[in-house]
Amino acid sequence: MTRRICSALMIFALLGQAAAQETPDTTDPQQTTPALPTPEDQNSPPADAAPADTAAPANTAAPADSAIPTTPAAPPTPPAAPLTSRLYAGANVTFGSSTSYGIAVGSTQVFGAFGAQLDVDYVTVSGALSVDALLLYRPQLKGKFLPYAGVGLGLTSSPDANPVTDSNGNLTPNQTATDYAGQVVAGADYLLTDSIALGAEVGYRTAFSDKGTDNGTGARARLGLKFFF
Repeated sequence: MTRRICSALMIFALLGQAAAQETPDTTDPQQTTPALPTPEDQNSPPADAAPADTAAPANTAAPADSAIPTTPAAPPTPPAAPLTSRLYAGANVTFGSSTSYGIAVGSTQVFGAFGAQLDVDYVTVSGALSVDALLLYRPQLKGKFLPYAGVGLGLTSSPDANPVTDSNGNLTPNQTATDYAGQVVAGADYLLTDSIALGAEVGYRTAFSDKGTDNGTGARARLGLKFFF
C-alpha cells in the first residue's frame, strides 16, 4: 500500500514539472525591480549633479572701473547774453587847452557791441561851440565797470581868426569860422545805480584847419554824470 502511494506522488510530481516547463515566461527580462537605496546611497550626491566647484562664488568682485568715483561733467557754459541797448543823457566838464561844459546823449548799442554818442561842448572864454559824433566800442562785460573806446568826427565854430573889415576899417560883427576835426577817446562808466553812472574819459582832438580862434585841438580829460533810460 505504501509503495502505491509513493508511486502516485512521484507521478504527480513529474506531471507538475512538465506543466511548469510548458508555461511561457511572460516576465520582461529588461524590466527589473529597482533596488531600494541604502543609507550610503542617500548620503552620496547624484551622478548627474553639477560639481561643487562650478557654483558661482557668493561674493563676486565688482569691476575695477565701477569702484572709481567719477567726476560729474561740468554744465555747458551758457552763451553770452547779448548787449541790452539803453539810451542815456548826461552832463560833463572837459579840461584841456580851455575848460568847456557840455552835454552828451547816446545809446549803448547801435549794432553789435558798438554804441553811438553825440557831444555838444561850449567854451565860455572863447565862445567856441563844438559838436562831435562818436562811434564807441563797448566790450560785453558784466558788472558795474563799463569801459569803452571810440573814434569820432566833429566841428567847432569859434570867432574868425581873420575877421573882415568894412570900408571904414571897422570889424564886421559876429564873424565866425568853422573848423572840422577828428578825435579818439577812451573811457569808462561806473554804475552808481542801475540808471546812474559816473563817467571818466580821456582823448585827443585835432582840427583839420585853423580858421577860428579856438578850433578845439589838443588833449582833453572829461568827467561827467550819465542817466540811463
